[in-house]
Amino acid sequence: MQAKSKTSGFTLIEMIVSLAVFSVVVTISVGALLMLVASNRQLQDEQAVLANLSFVVDSMTREIRTGTNYYCDSQNALNAGPNGRKLFSENTNINDLDPTAVRDCLVASDVGDRFTGIAFLEGGQSITEATDTKIVYFYDKNPDGDVDTEDGALFRRISGQNAQAIVSSGVAITNAEFYVTGSERLYDDAGYLLEGTQPAVTIYLEAQIAGVANPKTYPIQTTVVQRTLDL
Repeated sequence: MQAKSKTSGFTLIEMIVSLAVFSVVVTISVGALLMLVASNRQLQDEQAVLANLSFVVDSMTREIRTGTNYYCDSQNALNAGPNGRKLFSENTNINDLDPTAVRDCLVASDVGDRFTGIAFLEGGQSITEATDTKIVYFYDKNPDGDVDTEDGALFRRISGQNAQAIVSSGVAITNAEFYVTGSERLYDDAGYLLEGTQPAVTIYLEAQIAGVANPKTYPIQTTVVQRTLDL
């Protein structure tokens, strides 16, 4: 007598349940992977902004600390006046800045100002290679002239030369302020120099990733005290 063989398999209900469980697991896994990718991108963007800010602040503080004759200014247009124009212009035909001029900035620039910055004499001639030549750091709120975007940038210029951007094109500086105290010496009624505070410069910056919807803002602030005794 020949034995009967019995073939077993999955029922339709078991297949449907298995597919449902598999779909849930895949959905959760893909969602977690996408979250990891997004988090990694955000961390890379944050690292790029912070690296740019660290470089900019380190460069400025190193030169400002050893400088003298600090001159701070802000204005709403490039051609607002001869003194400000010299400070913010990228035109090499503009005459050098007055090496003896000093000016404090005790409050923030006006909301409508497009430019704000600081000029100072270099401590030595390793960069400017000329005596009485000032280095300028300034912020341009709209370097491309588009008032509808937050695309500000920081520039560095040696007076008499073209300005150069000191931040990456992928990073937008959305705000910058320079506060200067102690650059203007005080005298009494008899004309004697009074003991004043050591010149100090406070720099405040805000930056974002350029071209990103609803970007996060990264602020940074530092205060630089003049290294050379100049009371």
